[in-house]
Amino acid sequence: MKIVPKKIFFSLFLAVVFILILQRIFPYPTINTKKAQIEAISLQITQDEPNLTGPEILCYAIGGQSIIGTFSGGGNPEIDTYTWNIYGPDNSLIFTKPNAGGLFETISYTFNLRGTHRVELTVTRGLLSFPTQTLEVLVQDRPTPSLNLNYTLCENDSISLQAIDSQSPNFDIYNFAWKNANGDTLGTENLLSISQIGEYYVDIYTINSQGSIECSTSLYTQVSSSSDITVSASTDAICTNQSISLQSEPETLGNWYLKKAGESTENLIGTGSEINIHSNTLTSGYGDYEVIFEVITEDSSGCQILVSAPFTYNQIPDFKILDPIGASDCNANDGGVTIEAITPIDYIYVEETTFQTPPLAPGDQYTIPGLVSGAYQLIAVLGNCGNSYGAIVPIIDLPPDLEFTITDQIGETCTTDGKLDGSFKVNLTNGPMDGYYKILGEKGELIQQESFTGQSTIDVQIRGGSFIFELNNLDSCSFPAKQPIEIPSKGLVNYSIPKSLAICQTFDLYPQTNQALEFELIDPNNNSQTILAGDFFTITEDGEYKMIGRLPEQSDFCPVSKIFNVTLVDPVEFEVVQTEEDCLGNKTYKAEIYDRDSTAVIFTWYNNDGDIVGTNQYLNPIGTGTFKLDVQPANSSSCPNPPLEFEITDPVLSVDATLTSTKLCEFGPEAIVNLETTFPEAVTDVRWRRFDEDGEIIELSEYDDLWEITTRIGGTYEASVYSIIPAINKNCELGRSSIQLNLVPDKVLFDIPSEISVCQSFALIPETEDGLNFFVTSPSGEILEGVSGDSFILDQEGTYTFLAFDQDSPTPFCPEQKEIVVTLVEPVIFNPVLSEAFCDGSRIYQAELENYSPDDVLFTWRDSNGGIIGEEEFLTLPGAGTYSLEVQPKNSEACPYLPKEFTEDPPIFEVEVSLDPEPLCPDADSAIITLNTDLDQVTSIEWWFTDLNGNQTQLTNFNDQTEILAIEEGTYEARAFNFIPCLVGTDQVIILRSQDDVRPIVEESYQICPRYEIGPNIDPGDFASYEWYFEGQLVSENPIFKPQQVGNYQLVVYSLEGCAYEATFSTLEECELKVVFPTALTPNNPDKPFLIYTNYLVDELELWIFNQWGELIFHCKNTDLINEESTCVWDGTFNGEKVPNGAYSFRVNYRNIEKNIQEEYLGSLLVVE
Repeated sequence: MKIVPKKIFFSLFLAVVFILILQRIFPYPTINTKKAQIEAISLQITQDEPNLTGPEILCYAIGGQSIIGTFSGGGNPEIDTYTWNIYGPDNSLIFTKPNAGGLFETISYTFNLRGTHRVELTVTRGLLSFPTQTLEVLVQDRPTPSLNLNYTLCENDSISLQAIDSQSPNFDIYNFAWKNANGDTLGTENLLSISQIGEYYVDIYTINSQGSIECSTSLYTQVSSSSDITVSASTDAICTNQSISLQSEPETLGNWYLKKAGESTENLIGTGSEINIHSNTLTSGYGDYEVIFEVITEDSSGCQILVSAPFTYNQIPDFKILDPIGASDCNANDGGVTIEAITPIDYIYVEETTFQTPPLAPGDQYTIPGLVSGAYQLIAVLGNCGNSYGAIVPIIDLPPDLEFTITDQIGETCTTDGKLDGSFKVNLTNGPMDGYYKILGEKGELIQQESFTGQSTIDVQIRGGSFIFELNNLDSCSFPAKQPIEIPSKGLVNYSIPKSLAICQTFDLYPQTNQALEFELIDPNNNSQTILAGDFFTITEDGEYKMIGRLPEQSDFCPVSKIFNVTLVDPVEFEVVQTEEDCLGNKTYKAEIYDRDSTAVIFTWYNNDGDIVGTNQYLNPIGTGTFKLDVQPANSSSCPNPPLEFEITDPVLSVDATLTSTKLCEFGPEAIVNLETTFPEAVTDVRWRRFDEDGEIIELSEYDDLWEITTRIGGTYEASVYSIIPAINKNCELGRSSIQLNLVPDKVLFDIPSEISVCQSFALIPETEDGLNFFVTSPSGEILEGVSGDSFILDQEGTYTFLAFDQDSPTPFCPEQKEIVVTLVEPVIFNPVLSEAFCDGSRIYQAELENYSPDDVLFTWRDSNGGIIGEEEFLTLPGAGTYSLEVQPKNSEACPYLPKEFTEDPPIFEVEVSLDPEPLCPDADSAIITLNTDLDQVTSIEWWFTDLNGNQTQLTNFNDQTEILAIEEGTYEARAFNFIPCLVGTDQVIILRSQDDVRPIVEESYQICPRYEIGPNIDPGDFASYEWYFEGQLVSENPIFKPQQVGNYQLVVYSLEGCAYEATFSTLEECELKVVFPTALTPNNPDKPFLIYTNYLVDELELWIFNQWGELIFHCKNTDLINEESTCVWDGTFNGEKVPNGAYSFRVNYRNIEKNIQEEYLGSLLVVE
């Protein structure tokens, strides 16, 4: 490290300068204090000296374009400030951080220029500045590795391992340390020669001037023996359209060669650790091949390692079927099939049998014997390749039930979205039968097998192609058709679409085809749309879709329908979030995708020029401007939302800070210290501290984050500004400034007493000749404001603080502050009360006190004109009128309440008194006597009684009552007194018992008919008033009452003397007109006559009695009936003679006159002698 030398005498010089400055700032310390300050400053200067440290060589990561270097300045971060400058290889300033606080004792800088840089640091401590220190830093690429991951060692040979390319920049500064797997050191050069297999490690590094390792790189390799290398193959034989894979083990780099058996040429087919060979690359045709792997051993000259693996390329075996040999009968195994080999064949076997032919050469014919009639699959095998055909064995003696013909062979047909299978009909010649059939394909594979019952025809649906048909009865007798059944087939159009789609909001689907097709798309809602080849469908919904491809205006190729599923993928909701920013302006941004999986999305960051600068979730941008972020779901079509733009601005690494202040006064206004900076929007936090006269640092945390503070304390104030953003892990000091505050001694003038005693409140006016503004703080903390000449209400006990400011601004005078101690006394609780009064009209009043003794107060009695008429506790009034009383505590300001007024009216010695008696009724125990008078003027009442013999007594049990009960006959007197007491009125009354014996007369019950409003009119007699009650409710006050309700009644009547009398009765309901009479009589028998009874409703009645010949023999009429009394009595005679025995008819007419109700009754009467 290259450091500019420091001179000792310079540090001492700075110490002296610093001491002199402190003496100017703090001019008042004592000699001992100065000595202590000098010793403290000298100690601080000699301790914690700045020391620039950091890397001298920085190497980029392999393929990298930048690297971060970290540098420290030492010193005392609590009090030092640091100025950093970094110069590039061309000596241009590429980074600066002036006057930074303790947070910048260490900085990190991202270097992206190759070459030698210069880092400079200047540290200041207060007003001291330490010499600038310099460190040179070499920035270069990391050395280029030359060490492979794997090496192969031949037998007893040795190989040379090379760590890095000798052409790497500054190759000579690197050191090497080779070690084996056990950690043994093997060498310290770039090259290492070894002769043993195993794992080898090498560290490449540089050593700086302090002896520390820098620019370190570690490499590793595996050295294997050539005898350990093998080649593994996926198979040992392949057929046409097949492939074989080969791989070196362990994985080793080498050349691959291919040689066919019998040939000498080895053809190079590839280089690497593995290879794949397809049959279509084997141009030498079928046969045996050898694959040769040659290990590349450039590090070991003369060492050749060859490993081989054989395989066979077989052709597909082929043969043809000649005429079959029929079986003689059902289930006779004397049939057969003759075949002729076209290619070499290892063997042919018959499916579902154990028969197998010997090997056959091309042209060989072979008859497969022992077969029963039926259809067979013959399978030929050559190596691992196979081929097959279908063959038949007919029946010579065919059972009748197996005879059939094939008709109606119909080929495949096209539909709107595909094609339908073809068909043919099997006609059973000899009628219905039970059995089953089998259909084999051209290669002999089973296509269909179905059973049937009682059928004479069989309809078969089948795809297009050539088929063998075999019919079987229930006796297991099989008969195949002699000729193949040909079903014409239809071609299908050809196109391709994905089997499934994951789309974001919308997707344009282009069906891929080389035909002029028409496409129809049916969406999940069964809506259809059509396009031509080359056009596209826009898909916006998820679900199952159906696509139909058609070739219009032709019938050779049928449509093809395909089903595919669409999954809608939600667009990625994202935003750009800054997550990191260091103090050098390096930033990290994050694509915030919330709950989405980051592995399921694709990130693309663009810079201001539109270049892609990142594909991860995080971005460390280089440069500023408008950047963009696009986040799309992976495994899906792109969402149509545009990239999100965001601004990356130049970082604010430092600001210029300035402090200004108003004057500092003892009592305020407090000095206002204001902080201003450049780029204030970059400042998030503000920290304040003060240096006192002893040089101690006092952290002022109460002022955190304030741009303006107020203070009453002198000293040196320092403000530091920061950019602290925890969300992005940023904590950087941007700048600082300091200012000195001294106290101003001159103050404004005013005067107030130091203490005062007041009752409840007092208005105090401060004395001053100046125009001042006052701020008065009460003991409760309330602040009152006013100006010179204003009064301030003192109504709390305690200390009031008066703070006065000069109204002129600016002013050379500081505010003055004075205090006044207020003592509160209780207001006097008093009332003027009448103490004594006399019947001659004179009055004595007293000042009644609750919370003071008479000796501690001052009395003031005044008349209506305000004249003082007394100053003692008691006062004899000169007469009626309005007076007032004021009582104030002694030795205090007067209480702020008004005198209490009272009025003394002229005395009253006579009031009207009258007695109102009730009668003493015959049945009553007593009578009430009521006193009527002005009770406001009456304080007490006496009652006196004089009996009929003249004896007088006081009724003391009735004292002060206005209503009494008179029990005895005699004279009752009431006497009224006022409050003195003086007699002011009297009255008397004579009480005699009433002799009235008249009472109300009513019956015990009455019959009424509410329905017809019929009832009696009840007259109880002659009284002064009446009250008729039904079931407790007053219903009438008339003298005569007609009840209309059924129930209980009460009558109360009052006599002329006022006595009340009571009677009760009830009512019964009766609403029918009734007549009652006997049904027989004895003539002239007074005990058994004929007569008629009626109820109260019948007012009139008329009777007719007739003999057997209709002659009227008796007639009676009554128009004034009495309730329930008999009427129309007949003794059974006519013209004075008894009527003969027998039955006589009669008629009765009766009516109610009030309601005009009339009724008639016809009956018979028996006369018996």
